[in-house]
Amino acid sequence: MIRADIVKHYKTVHTWTGISCGLALFIAFYAGALTMFQEPIARWASPPAAGVAAVPLDDADRLLELVVAAHPEARKEGITLHLRGHENEPARVTWEEDAAHQEGQPHEHVHWWATLKPDGTLLSKQEEPSELAEFINAIHMRVGIPEPWGSYFMGVVSLLYGVALIAGMIVLLPSLTKDFLALRVGHNLKRMWLDAHNVVGVTALPFHLVMAVTATAWSFGGPLWSAQESVIFGGRQKVVMKRDFERWTAPNPTGDADVMMSPGQLLQRLHAQVPDFEPKVMIFKNFGDKAAAVRFVGAERGYVGHTSFGGVMLSAVTGNLIKDNRASRQDPDRRASTTIFALHTGEYGGITITWAYFFLGFSGAWLFYSGNLLWVETRRKKARKGREDEQPRSTRLLGSATVGVCLGCVAGLSLTIVAAKWLHGSVADLNAWHAYIYYAVFLGSVAWAFAWGAARSAVHLLWLCAAATISIPLTTVLALLFPALGMWAHGSAATIGVDVVAFIGALCFAWMAIATARRVRHGPADSIWSIRKGDDHTAHEPVAIAAE
Repeated sequence: MIRADIVKHYKTVHTWTGISCGLALFIAFYAGALTMFQEPIARWASPPAAGVAAVPLDDADRLLELVVAAHPEARKEGITLHLRGHENEPARVTWEEDAAHQEGQPHEHVHWWATLKPDGTLLSKQEEPSELAEFINAIHMRVGIPEPWGSYFMGVVSLLYGVALIAGMIVLLPSLTKDFLALRVGHNLKRMWLDAHNVVGVTALPFHLVMAVTATAWSFGGPLWSAQESVIFGGRQKVVMKRDFERWTAPNPTGDADVMMSPGQLLQRLHAQVPDFEPKVMIFKNFGDKAAAVRFVGAERGYVGHTSFGGVMLSAVTGNLIKDNRASRQDPDRRASTTIFALHTGEYGGITITWAYFFLGFSGAWLFYSGNLLWVETRRKKARKGREDEQPRSTRLLGSATVGVCLGCVAGLSLTIVAAKWLHGSVADLNAWHAYIYYAVFLGSVAWAFAWGAARSAVHLLWLCAAATISIPLTTVLALLFPALGMWAHGSAATIGVDVVAFIGALCFAWMAIATARRVRHGPADSIWSIRKGDDHTAHEPVAIAAE
């Protein structure tokens, strides 16, 4: 039996670590839930293009030859041949080229795609792909703080998150058998919220522990590697890393031309030598050279992790296996890092794990939101016992911050998704506008919450979330009904799924807005979630009323 004073100590630790990192974790978990369907979102946001189907796989070798002849730089950078035909793959073949820059200086890349015209000649076009999904992932990883400070900040947050998890379990242990899975619905709203908070936290504890550990490792991986290199290995770690990189780099070109095997033949050779590997793309390096190679990127059945940085490499001339960096062939250190990456991103177990992580991400966001609300409610009851006339300033500020940050994140992400279609072709840099829109909505919501207080602003911002989220499927409907708007509506199951989930989410936000409005009008007058006390005193000071 744990002593009461020890439980009280850990309760304090759990409360303050949770309060300290709760808002950042809400953003990370909500955006992280969306990244579980990063590819469907990218497909939804990508405009129609030539498409992979425009060039059959049997004609892909002809297309590759024309691309290399017209764009020699693509031979070195690598030409990607897409195998699946998703909407975010503008054509059968894509590649990147260096943007204009001074020698040795950092530079960007420009993106190209190519297809065959009906007469068999080459059609190539420079076009920047939508980076909406990548932007949402950046919000998830760094909550909008630039690198490297965003990673360091989230590393500290992840450490506090782990401490809060452990402390919370210690607090719950003495009453675990009695309170676990107990959801006491009634007039005591604080008890009901606490029960729900405990149920969600305990049932998802393994998931949260994995998130805390992997996020910490991810955030501090770079600094820890540098520290080890300086203090422990004395430069030897770089040699090992260089050897590791060689496992997925193509052989150097010889300068001698040779005949390439067709993509179809190379796929047959891959399946014959590595039957459990499922490729998504083929990346050709030094096409046309005697040392040309093709790297297959995909996943190995039965193993955790995606081989984005490895995969299987064959000779593009003979089809022989020259490099194998599948999960089953990786060294323990590389396997460990791949596993950490995959456990965090859910890249294993197929669609079942994807949906599980999606719902666990949303439940995690709710966990941090409810934790802040429980702290606010506890302070209200303490103020009542002390016969205080109004809530402490700290309570009102945290209530406003919770509403503004959490709902601002939700509304900002929904509206920046909608902007992918509405602003396409109307602005010079759509990818930059995704950031402008998100931050404008996010910061505006925070300012609104502090100006109007938690009670009023919660209702306003929940309706904003509902309107922003319902705009996602409405945009698709408008694109179908009014083609002159210049928008598009893809018909794949993945893109329709984005609209369906957004529609359900909008209904949930509308329901929460109605319930919150009822709480604001009829809840306890001494709560920051009520405006009754403020309305009794004055009707001409909206900021003061909202803060009551």
